[in-house]
Amino acid sequence: MAPVSILGATPSTKPDGNSKAGAATAQGPEAKVIMVGLDDQGRPHASWFDDGDAAAVAADLMDMALIEVSNDELAAIAKHLPRGKLFDSGKAFVPFVKRTTYDQLAKYLDDDYIAAAAARVEAAAAAVSAAAEDYAKASKGEVPARQPEDWSKLLVGDLVLARDIPEEGWFEALVVGQAAEDRFRLRWRDWPDLPEFTRAIADIALLHPNHVAA
Repeated sequence: MAPVSILGATPSTKPDGNSKAGAATAQGPEAKVIMVGLDDQGRPHASWFDDGDAAAVAADLMDMALIEVSNDELAAIAKHLPRGKLFDSGKAFVPFVKRTTYDQLAKYLDDDYIAAAAARVEAAAAAVSAAAEDYAKASKGEVPARQPEDWSKLLVGDLVLARDIPEEGWFEALVVGQAAEDRFRLRWRDWPDLPEFTRAIADIALLHPNHVAA
């Protein structure tokens, strides 16, 4: 006896011509490319994308490389990577990955990219070292602290303005370091014995370019 559905109709036993398409839809998008690279601190990032064109734009903006998922090894690696997320700005969210994963992908990168990434990381480390030296000199009063004109260019040792509580107004503070994305560790310039504190970049003010620090 043929099976009967709950609606009373006899379901077809013929194969569905769209079964493959349905299975593909159920599986979700597939990895077309892998974006991989090192940030300025030399930490590896990688994720997969199903939109190669948009990922290429993001990779260019973020100094990362793009690898086409063209063989079984890359497909297997992609399965263990997080899926990347594209933003309206054109950039992308590409999470951290283990160094061993990066090393697996690095053999697919060309020598020019590897050399450029190494040079960028080295330059960033040199900038951090120089900023730390400037901070030490500024802290001792040996040189005036730098006064940045752009929030995106805050460095260790820079002189900025911060508030303890809104009612007391703004006071000069030195940037000690970056605590997390868009958050900075500061210390009061005129009260060096007080503990360091953390402020979001939205809660830091910049001095006027013509301001002369006392």
